[in-house]
Amino acid sequence: MPYPYTISTDSPADLPEDLRLKYEIPFVELYVVMEGTGYKDKTGITPEQIFDYYHSTKKIPTTSAVPIGDYLDFFRGLKAENGNAPIVHFTIGGKISCSYQNAVEASKEFEEVYVIDSESMSIGIGLLLLWSAGERDKGISAKDLAAAAELKKKKVRTTALLGEITYMKHSGRVTSVQAMGANMLGIRPVLGMTDGILGQVRKLRGKAQELRRQYIDFLLEEPAKIDTSICMLAHTSIPPEDFETAEEQVRSLDIFKQMYTMQAGSVLSVHIGDGCLVFMYFLK
Repeated sequence: MPYPYTISTDSPADLPEDLRLKYEIPFVELYVVMEGTGYKDKTGITPEQIFDYYHSTKKIPTTSAVPIGDYLDFFRGLKAENGNAPIVHFTIGGKISCSYQNAVEASKEFEEVYVIDSESMSIGIGLLLLWSAGERDKGISAKDLAAAAELKKKKVRTTALLGEITYMKHSGRVTSVQAMGANMLGIRPVLGMTDGILGQVRKLRGKAQELRRQYIDFLLEEPAKIDTSICMLAHTSIPPEDFETAEEQVRSLDIFKQMYTMQAGSVLSVHIGDGCLVFMYFLK
């Protein structure tokens, strides 16, 4: 169906492909850099290739923001395809990438291109996209959606349970001593984002499946504060049967009206490694 304006995003926004196609949400790609070569996040490399590279070399790839020129081409193409219709664009968090600043600069060349710093990552941006598509279906204008999104993004509870501590050691995010202690004691940190800043919010202890159970229990311990309309659960290369167990734990609690699951994309995989569980929803 033709929409009155375009909702678009950066490629680190994780959203099931059928939903992205249903709501016609195009993306512009960041880059994953390995051995000096840049690969487009969605179409040029897979998480499996990233982890294969890491396990064979013990080197961590890096990511590169969307250049201003790529945003100019992206916005120009959308305008040409859609009769100069407005654009509401959601970027990866501005405090973890300069993509937001680059998108803002590029938007100045066009009328009615509204750039939103999601202050989130991965499925946190995906949640905002699904909410935005619903608001657009209700008839809200692009300008009003952009204003409402600045408030709604504060309601996203963005978290991740880390899996592979050795990966974090090689990335420089933890020391060798911290990694050894964490592995010996079965400790894994839970990361969260507040106002776009990523930090540790809790430490959990146990074996992998127990850690995932504790993580979900922790996030759902105050159900009165949760917007139960929708949640998303994702992972970075967790074995399918283990991810299904985590999914069933959430579904069995019968808290959310809708739940979507997926494997997270390449950019998140670069930054937090494999074996991670990512669970996000809106707060009231």
